[in-house]
Amino acid sequence: MGVFVLLGARKPHILGRYLIAASIIPIGDATNVLRRNGSEVSAYRVHGTTAAIMLATAALLLCGPE
Repeated sequence: MGVFVLLGARKPHILGRYLIAASIIPIGDATNVLRRNGSEVSAYRVHGTTAAIMLATAALLLCGPE
């Protein structure tokens, strides 16, 4: 829900900072999967890819015009 509020505010740098902070969630999920002897493929492919995409999107938002 918060993402839509930030999109409506038309402030891409704020949304980029939010995405950086929110990328901690899939990193934590991957850590939990690995600690519980879950599939490494799942941890890295699903959660790692999600975190990487979020960070890449944040970088694009932070580097764009304000």
